[in-house]
Amino acid sequence: MVNVTAKPKILIVDDEPINVKLLAAMIPPHEYETVRAYSGEEALKIVTDRPPDLILLDIMMPGLNGYELTRMLKSDPERRDIPIVLVTAFSGTENEIKGLEAGADEFLNKSVKSTELLARVKSLLRLKQYKEQITTRSWSINSFTAPEKGEQLARDEAHLPSILIVEDNKLDAKIIQKFLEDEPYQIKLAKNGEEAISRAQHERVDVILLDLLLPLKNGFEVGKALKEMESTQNIQIVATSGLTDLDSKLKVIELGIDDYLVKPVNMHLLKSRVNSLVKKKVYLDKLCDRYEMAVNSAITDRLTGLYSRGYFDHFLDLEIKRSLRQKTSLALLMVDIDDFKQINDTHGHLTGDRILRQFGELLKIKIREIDMAARYGGEEFAVVMSNTDLSEAAQVAERLRVSIQAHSFDSITSSVTVSIGVALHPLDANSLDELISNSDRSLYKAKRDGKNRVCLYSKLREFQTDNKIL
Repeated sequence: MVNVTAKPKILIVDDEPINVKLLAAMIPPHEYETVRAYSGEEALKIVTDRPPDLILLDIMMPGLNGYELTRMLKSDPERRDIPIVLVTAFSGTENEIKGLEAGADEFLNKSVKSTELLARVKSLLRLKQYKEQITTRSWSINSFTAPEKGEQLARDEAHLPSILIVEDNKLDAKIIQKFLEDEPYQIKLAKNGEEAISRAQHERVDVILLDLLLPLKNGFEVGKALKEMESTQNIQIVATSGLTDLDSKLKVIELGIDDYLVKPVNMHLLKSRVNSLVKKKVYLDKLCDRYEMAVNSAITDRLTGLYSRGYFDHFLDLEIKRSLRQKTSLALLMVDIDDFKQINDTHGHLTGDRILRQFGELLKIKIREIDMAARYGGEEFAVVMSNTDLSEAAQVAERLRVSIQAHSFDSITSSVTVSIGVALHPLDANSLDELISNSDRSLYKAKRDGKNRVCLYSKLREFQTDNKIL
């Protein structure tokens, strides 16, 4: 059976059937599916039952009008990511500002050209898809290792949003800066494209007001560069220019620039656009932070700060494949804290947790920078040493054993010791499972021989130690 990708669904809402028909005629049926509603109430039912991917919404309708429906949908956590384009016959800054304040993503006149309408639709759908990808990845990772309940997002939400004005005309820059200075924003200035890109890469920037007609690197080039870099792609960009032709407007949209205002700019409209884009940027940052937090949660053991068992398995598999390609040796150390149950029974589990936490910190310090340490389970740990031969692995293992025995752990007076098993790939094992198994066998041999020692595995013989490598 052929898997056909579903076409994006666009809901057209207008109480005048002829207007619905005209808008639908602009939308190519081979690219999009259109659904029609002739009142705000009917649209709300459709959105509730079968959410569309985007809504083209008339403002002036009897009953539930476009502003009210927009506010309702944008206040609903399950529907707020649906892009809403207000399409109206009314002109005037006041209507546009009112629509943006209601939460609309775009505001178009009904006389809009089909090319501009489709460009706006594609741009908004790209953003919606990007949000969904981040959200889906976060949930996928959280299903592997969920963040603790009540955990806060990493980003400090108390920061002042940062607005970067990129304008070579000092007077224009000062006028914009003066108008925005009463808003709770941190205002920055850049006089050319190169400076704008540099500041966006190295400083916190939420919204950029970008003049298109800059010397040297123009605004089109700056916008393209910023939207192509992962570190700056979420920055919201408002292009400002005296260019009024449709081609310039379409080029701006195709580059992924978020908004376009024609000079001379209406300052009240500019402020409304900036406020709307700041909210969008904050929301995107939250999504990205949640995703990053989920990734860190999935690969990191919360107690020790070392890598998790799941990530260890993934990393070791990749390293074995790499060592095969490069024909190098790989060492695996399995490290177990001796008599840890006795520590828990004598001093309590809280003390045991503190020792595990300190042990993780010590392990990170004592291994090489290129090595990877993970908590394998309970009081057992694993160290992956890439491009390492038997002699070097033995030296690192013994140095680690001695360091741990000499370390003073909080809350207990007796020494903490470890037993370490070492196996190499491909010398001692041909697969991931075999490498882990043989490292474990070496570890258990070290335990049986009296603990606090290193045991090296070999297909030919086992080396064992009595406080030193033999």
